[in-house]
Amino acid sequence: MKLYKITFKNISSITKIPDAQTIFGAVCNIIKQTKGEDDLNKYFNSFDSEPIFVHSSMFLDGTMPMVKVGLIPIEEKNRRVLELEPKEQLKYLSQLKKLKKINAVTLDIYNEYLVDGKFTELKEDIYLNKINIDKGILSRRTIKYDNITQLVTHNNHEEIESNERRLYYDNNIYFHEDCLFCIYVKTNNIEYVKDIFKYSQYFGFGSRVSVGKNCFEMVDINLIDDIKSNNDYKILLSKCVGDDFDLSDSSYVIDSSIYSGGFAYSSNVIGRFNRFVEGSYMKVKENKEYYGNLIECNNGKKIYHYGIGFTL
Repeated sequence: MKLYKITFKNISSITKIPDAQTIFGAVCNIIKQTKGEDDLNKYFNSFDSEPIFVHSSMFLDGTMPMVKVGLIPIEEKNRRVLELEPKEQLKYLSQLKKLKKINAVTLDIYNEYLVDGKFTELKEDIYLNKINIDKGILSRRTIKYDNITQLVTHNNHEEIESNERRLYYDNNIYFHEDCLFCIYVKTNNIEYVKDIFKYSQYFGFGSRVSVGKNCFEMVDINLIDDIKSNNDYKILLSKCVGDDFDLSDSSYVIDSSIYSGGFAYSSNVIGRFNRFVEGSYMKVKENKEYYGNLIECNNGKKIYHYGIGFTL
């Protein structure tokens, strides 16, 4: 399959940048509403052989997730603290706090250090201030991903026939109008993919779409044919459920979440899933287009969870 990058701009406030499962739910809804149930089943069935397309989570354009690798072992931290003068200790501890907050890197950092596992060199260049840490992103240049987060209070009826109300909260995140986002896609039918994501501004990605949140407009699609890759180790760009990895030689984080189906298809709880998260640095058993599986669940209606691990 060929690799593409789809670029989006947000046209509303968002509650969070959507992951691959959230995007998968939106894709299913778009296919069902615009093409019909038969086409949705064809999309599901394609995962039995060659998927029509697989996709990553969404990222700020020009960034990748930081690998889930501890750059500085605890022994080294303790040794350096003991070696430094008190004033220097405070500077060092402040730097460690910044390191803990790193959640993304720019593409040049990704290609130069992360793909080939050059974590020692990365650590040294951070110490030498050759690389900046700005808003949790490792970069050699000034970056402009300005955003404001606002906690918004709402009220809701406890029951339909009751006048009792309860408060609930959600985050509204506002990005600058020039800020772009991207999803990576592998496919042999890019026209089909275009035909799906052109509706993203109307269907949205995730919750709160009905009140005008989490809406993204597709602005561009580009073929990528010069990506740097590693056949032995892969960095996950989506949450993954699978046994394709040598865990003894991998560095990863697992999250566990309960998921419900979308209201447009099935609003029942479909189960709890343990997934390797984005940025997990995985030793693969073999080099493949993607890893993991589409997981079939049955809660009175057949429904699927997106456990595909997208890699470059």
